Amino acid sequence: MKFVKRISLFFIYPLSMFAIGFASNMLMMDYFYPNNLKRDNAKAQEMPVKEQMPVSVMDTPVVTANTRYVIQEYNVLNGQLTQNEETAPDKFIGLDRTKLAQEIENYNTKPSLTDQEKGFTFMELVSFSNDKVVVKKSYEKQEVAKGFFLLNENHYVVVYDSELSGIYMNTNILVEELPEKLQNEIIHMKYIQDEGELFNFLESYSS
Repeated sequence: MKFVKRISLFFIYPLSMFAIGFASNMLMMDYFYPNNLKRDNAKAQEMPVKEQMPVSVMDTPVVTANTRYVIQEYNVLNGQLTQNEETAPDKFIGLDRTKLAQEIENYNTKPSLTDQEKGFTFMELVSFSNDKVVVKKSYEKQEVAKGFFLLNENHYVVVYDSELSGIYMNTNILVEELPEKLQNEIIHMKYIQDEGELFNFLESYSS
C-alpha cells in the first residue's frame, strides 16, 4: 500500500508543478505582452473567414481562336441584310469587349480597300461573348446596271460592256444599212439594257 502511494505521489507532484508553471507563464505573458495575445486571438478568429472566401473570380471574356466571328452585311439602299461566319482577324485575338469596340472605331476611320469599293459606311459591334462575336458592316453603293453600249467603229456595230471598259462583241452589222434613227442612236452610243434586248437587236439586223 505504501508502494502505491509513493507511485501516485511520484506522478502527481510533477504534474502539479507543470500546471502551476504553465499558469504562471500565461499570466506573465498576458501582463508583459498583452498586444501579442490579442493579435494571436484576432488571427485565430479570422482564419475561418479566410477559408470561406472565394478562391477565384470569373475571367473577363476575350476573343479567342475558338470564338465564332459572324459578319453581318447591311445594304443601306435596299435594306438587305446578309451574314456569314469567318475566322476572327488576328488583331482581334485577346481583346475584351471594350478594346474590340475601340479597334472597330479605328477601322471605321481607315477601312480596307475591298470594303471601300463595296461602298462601306461604318462597322459596329452587335454582340460579344467568349463563344461568339457579331459585327455589322453597312454599305451604301448603287449597283451599276449590267447593260451594253452599241458603237460605230469602222462602219460596223461593236458591242461594249456597260462601263465601256472593253469590247463585249464584234458584229458584222453595217451601220449604213440600219434605219436612220437607229444609225443616229448608235453614233451617239446606243444603250442596251440587258442580254435579252441585245439578242433581239442582233437577231433582227444580222445578215
